[in-house]
Amino acid sequence: MKIAIPQINYHIGDISKNRDLIIAAIQKAKSKKADLVVFPEHAICGAYPQDLFEKEYFVNECRISIEKIAGQCTNIAALVGCPNLDLEDGVLYNAMFFMYDREVRGGVNKTVLSDYDIFDESRYFIADESNSPLRYMNQNIRVLFDEYESNVIEKTDTLILHVGPTPFTTESYAYRKEVFSSIAREHKCPVIALNHTGANSSIIFDGNTLVFNKKGVLVTKGAAFDEDFILIDTNALENLAPVKEAARDSIALIHDALVSGIKDFFRKNGFSKAVLGLSGGIDSALVAALAVEALGKENVLGILMPSRFSTDHSVKDAVDLARNLGIAHETLAIKEIYDAFLSTLQPVFKDAPFNVAEENLQARIRGTLVMAISNKFGHILLNTSNKSEAAVGYGTLYGDMCGSLSVLGDVYKTEVYKLSRYINRERELIPENTITKAPSAELHPDQKDQDSLPEYDILDAILKLYIEDNQSKQDIIKQGFAPALVEKTLALVNRNEYKRTQCPPILKVSKKSFGSGRRMPLTAKL
Repeated sequence: MKIAIPQINYHIGDISKNRDLIIAAIQKAKSKKADLVVFPEHAICGAYPQDLFEKEYFVNECRISIEKIAGQCTNIAALVGCPNLDLEDGVLYNAMFFMYDREVRGGVNKTVLSDYDIFDESRYFIADESNSPLRYMNQNIRVLFDEYESNVIEKTDTLILHVGPTPFTTESYAYRKEVFSSIAREHKCPVIALNHTGANSSIIFDGNTLVFNKKGVLVTKGAAFDEDFILIDTNALENLAPVKEAARDSIALIHDALVSGIKDFFRKNGFSKAVLGLSGGIDSALVAALAVEALGKENVLGILMPSRFSTDHSVKDAVDLARNLGIAHETLAIKEIYDAFLSTLQPVFKDAPFNVAEENLQARIRGTLVMAISNKFGHILLNTSNKSEAAVGYGTLYGDMCGSLSVLGDVYKTEVYKLSRYINRERELIPENTITKAPSAELHPDQKDQDSLPEYDILDAILKLYIEDNQSKQDIIKQGFAPALVEKTLALVNRNEYKRTQCPPILKVSKKSFGSGRRMPLTAKL
């Protein structure tokens, strides 16, 4: 059987666009003499529509589009992911519709719902009680939404089709390869693992559709972070050579994911131009470089906003960065605005010593200026805070935490340095001094991040154990970290949850990101 596997960048809620993309892929598959064309879960609606599933008109529109797609299925069969509203009992299933001869001929509903990390399927769907294979061209095609449904596979199944899309993390590709290879070997049956590509808000899909022969050997793979069209013959899988691919480290993967995330956030929301503050620091430099890759240098504007505490080398680093990237930049000094604020506040502040209030005031002035430029010209503000800062509250609400998209909110500071080196792998885009100098917010004289935080390699190690691995204080201390440091770090994380709930949406690249991937109470004893 010849199977076509389109790997498509779907758009949440744009049902007509997704439908047209699917129909175009079916026509291409027919021209290639394919017998079957397969699309992943949520193909018609995009992944993941969240509470759009609660709107009956939305679900109905999805179903109407399925009928239109079925009408194109002459001399070919198609399998398409779409919500399935059972009109008799009024429940909604997460479903795949199977169609040929211009009609829907059957389908499969998901039996194991996902309720972890970003997933909340029980909020919308009912789990079906059975999973039967689809019968087509004398083949038993077993459709799985989740690897945890693999217990339903039977010896009579001749093809296993995994339709559930997998959001990108640095570990997701290796995990998928291992799991689906294992399923193919165990059941001595070919496995096709579908995926979406592209980004929808915080969630990024890396493509990488996988095809394994019955021995568990990867014989065909879709493009990474791009659309693709794969055509296979199930009778010839054993004759195909194993896929040879160079191993890519996590930093290269994060880079590609972030570029994809920025690009689709702008494209799918109808935006074209970005603005961000350029401090001369490494975070803003990295975001600017990623934005140029995603949007083009002509669509990125950098704003320098030096204060009385800004060093000359930081201003120079910011200018050098803008010139290296070829982006437009403007300088708006904030000294006079800052002095005016202090003068206005003097009757209240009186002779109180300089503290975080005066520091944060500078960040909020900068936030006001870049937001004004965003409003005036329609540029979208990119937030430049990293995960380490967000974790411990090292950021100012309504100041450097403002923005429409957090590019580095799931990237630790140590990874920021590695990504910057990766950006500079061919030529210097981010000034070397930006990478090598001690990090500083420059909100008071001679300020350094490490005045109030531990070294970032130590801090990030503790944060990862606590946030991503869910280890307790005692577990982390047992790994050799100083008890007082662990206690202080975890207290900072817990104390600053209220800030993170007000962060912009974060591009997710780890297994546990802030936002929908980590849901913690604001008022709790932790």
